[in-house]
Amino acid sequence: MLSRVINGLRGTTLRTRLTIWNAAVVLLITAVTLLAVRFAARRAIYADADLEFRAASREIALAVRELDPDESAVVAEMRRKAQSHEERGWFMQLLTEQGRTIWQSDHCPASVATFPPAYLDREENIVQVGPYRYVRLRIERPGRPAYHVRVGMFTALLEENLARLLRILLTVGLALSMLAPLAAFWLAGRATRPLADILHTAERLRPTRLGDRLPIRGNSDELDLLSKTINGLLDSVASHVDQQEQFVTDAAHELRGPLAALQSSLEVAVSQDQSPADRQELLTDMLEAARHLSKVANDLLILAEAGSVARPTTHGPVDLGAISRQAVAMFAGVAEERGLVLSLDATGSALAAGDPVDLRRLLSNLLDNAIRFTRPGGRVAVKLVDAPASSGLILTVSDTGTGIAPNDLNHVFDRFYKADPARSHGGSGRSGGLGLAICRSIVESSGGTIGIASRLGEGTTVTVRLPATPLSDLAQPLRAARVSLANATDRHP
Repeated sequence: MLSRVINGLRGTTLRTRLTIWNAAVVLLITAVTLLAVRFAARRAIYADADLEFRAASREIALAVRELDPDESAVVAEMRRKAQSHEERGWFMQLLTEQGRTIWQSDHCPASVATFPPAYLDREENIVQVGPYRYVRLRIERPGRPAYHVRVGMFTALLEENLARLLRILLTVGLALSMLAPLAAFWLAGRATRPLADILHTAERLRPTRLGDRLPIRGNSDELDLLSKTINGLLDSVASHVDQQEQFVTDAAHELRGPLAALQSSLEVAVSQDQSPADRQELLTDMLEAARHLSKVANDLLILAEAGSVARPTTHGPVDLGAISRQAVAMFAGVAEERGLVLSLDATGSALAAGDPVDLRRLLSNLLDNAIRFTRPGGRVAVKLVDAPASSGLILTVSDTGTGIAPNDLNHVFDRFYKADPARSHGGSGRSGGLGLAICRSIVESSGGTIGIASRLGEGTTVTVRLPATPLSDLAQPLRAARVSLANATDRHP
């Protein structure tokens, strides 16, 4: 039955379901309360009547002891007492030990009058005979036969009082039955109003309108917690959308320059005849613009892969010392052409956990920025330190270049950040504003950290901390090498 009711409520609104359930609970509680009150009221009414019957029978017993052996006086006392309770429908009866009636009131029913006391207990007792209820009391008389007295009433009067009370309770119950659905509907509306606000806010959300937020009522309840959680999610989504829009805008600006130059060169090449020398120079400019476009496109792909959770990376042991020496050797010619001193301080092998391709790109970007923004006669130094105390490697690339303004230091790792071109260090120029952003992505994906310190007119130092590879990580490659060597020896004795 309950399952059918629940299935029938599916497809209705939450407010409707709450209204039905609340009203049903209130009606059930009201019905149970009415039944309990009726039962308790009936017991109370009958208990009160029994108490009065007992009191009246004991008063008659006292009168018998005082007036005995004057039986007529006893009957007169009982007649007076019966007349005083006549409006309440009481009846009284005085019997001998053998059940013979000595006296009975006018309202004494025949079924009670003929019911002999010999079949009852010898002590005081409550008796229900049909619709009549009475108390029987045995009155001992010293040296004489005992009397039996009965005091009772027609229970229809008690039931009438009970029915009057039940009519009042039913009226209250009907009023509650009518008010319960209305109150439940109102309470359900108050309870679901925050949820309705959440739905309305969610319906208004658009990619171009992400500033709407859910109201916080200040009750610190679950609904407030839900609103705060959704607001936090909306903040994150809005921030992400803003970053993506800014990224697309910056990428478009970055690509527009070389594309315009390439288009201009092509228009010149098509529109007029040129000498071989001019044509060669024009083709060189077009090639340089195409290379710039290719570099920006590759950098964008690298950053896109860095933001993807499914990016395939290899975090094996990499000889960072060997990579540093290769990178310095590759940039040695460029540094010499610009009149710079390029040095390396890295002895032995320094094993880091990372991807060899990413770490080569890291060194290339750092050296490219350092060389491009260092004046002739300056110095660029690469230093690699193995720090066993911290279980990591420290790589620094320092230069004596123009330096970075303090206001720009916190933004040099942002994509396409444009600082002052005269004082920039990786934030502008042909790097496309992506070099240091790629470096940070590579370092963080390797589990390391990157920082930068600079002073205007004195130079800049970029510090990279990478986790070192434990010797246990090399056990598997060494074992594989031993197996390969043993197999080769067996095949060629």
